[in-house]
Amino acid sequence: MRMTSIIAISLFIPAAWALGQSNSLFLQHQNHLAVEAVASTQPCANGAMRTNAGAAVQIGPSRNLELARVSLTSVMPAEPKTIRVNDLVGVIVRHRLRYQSDARTQQQSTWELKSKLDAWFRLHDHKWVQQDFQGGTPEINFKNDNNLQNQGRADRNNLFETRVKAKVIDIKPNGILVLVANAKVRIDSEDQVIRFTGECSKEDISADGNVTSDKIYALDVQTSTDGAMHDLAKRGWLKELTDVFKPF
Repeated sequence: MRMTSIIAISLFIPAAWALGQSNSLFLQHQNHLAVEAVASTQPCANGAMRTNAGAAVQIGPSRNLELARVSLTSVMPAEPKTIRVNDLVGVIVRHRLRYQSDARTQQQSTWELKSKLDAWFRLHDHKWVQQDFQGGTPEINFKNDNNLQNQGRADRNNLFETRVKAKVIDIKPNGILVLVANAKVRIDSEDQVIRFTGECSKEDISADGNVTSDKIYALDVQTSTDGAMHDLAKRGWLKELTDVFKPF
C-alpha cells in the first residue's frame, strides 16, 4: 500500500509541475519575447529587404489555455490582424485651420526738384559758340508730396473632413506603413477627386482598422473639383492677371 502511494505521488508531482509551468504568465511572456526575436527582420541573401519586412508576424495577447478550459467567465482575446502589403486601411481626414492676420502700412515721402539752365552751347561753322536764350532762361521747378496708407485684415477658418480607404503599398523594416489613396466621386456632372499619401505606424491603427490624419507623417491631401459649379466659382483670366500684378 505504501509503495502504491509513493508511485502515485511520484507520477502526480511532475504532472502538476508541468501544468503549473504551462499556466505561468511569466513563461508565456518569455515565449512571446522569443517569438518576437525570431520574427525580426533578416536581410535576404543579396542584402535587400523584403517588401513586407517587419510586419509578417505580430505577437498576440497572452492566452492562458488551461484557464480557458475550466473557467466559465474566461474570454479568449481576439487575435490582432496582421497588416501586409496591399491591405486596406481606413483614413479619417480631419483638418482644421484658423488663420488671422492684421497688417498696416504707412508711407510718406516729399521731394522737390529745382533746376535752371544759365548757359548752353551750339555748333556754328564748325565752331563752338555760346547759345543765347531769347525767350528767357530755361528752368525746372517740381515738387512731389506722397502720402500712402494701407490697411488689411484677414480672418480665415477652414474645416476639411472626409473618409477615404487607403492601400498599404510598402512596409518599412521598422513597421512604418506607406499609405496611398485615390478616390473619385461624380454627382450631377460634378467630379471631385481626392488624392492622399502618408506614412503611419501600425500601432496607431485602431481595432476597427482606421487611423486619423493627425497620426500620419508627411500627410499630403489634394482635392480637385471639375464641373459646372467649379466653372461658376472660377475667376476670369483678367481677374487672375490683376490679382498677380496688383496694379491698384
